[in-house]
Amino acid sequence: MGRLLQIRVSAWTYSEDEVRNTWPSLWKLAWQDSAAIPKKGVMELADAVFDAVRAGLIPDDQAKALKENAEKADKLRLAIEKALGDWQPGEADKLTYALEDTMDALEDIAADF
Repeated sequence: MGRLLQIRVSAWTYSEDEVRNTWPSLWKLAWQDSAAIPKKGVMELADAVFDAVRAGLIPDDQAKALKENAEKADKLRLAIEKALGDWQPGEADKLTYALEDTMDALEDIAADF
């Protein structure tokens, strides 16, 4: 990196509307008052679902049903951040598919609530 110019490897969600449309049950579960959340992408939703389960922000039966996949999503989210921080965008890209699959599984569970 230069003295003034920094190079970053990052991941971001292109369309928050796509996130809401793809995982509507998770969106509602994690962000009932979504206006208070400034950025609502895939990574933020994975983090919010994990926090809701871990911190007891949702009913116990829902948390129990989501727990395994919420923990998996959080580990994948952190692994993506680590891969990006280690300048491994190829690895991060592979992990995004696993994260999205895990979010799909969480949505299937949350849709039954």
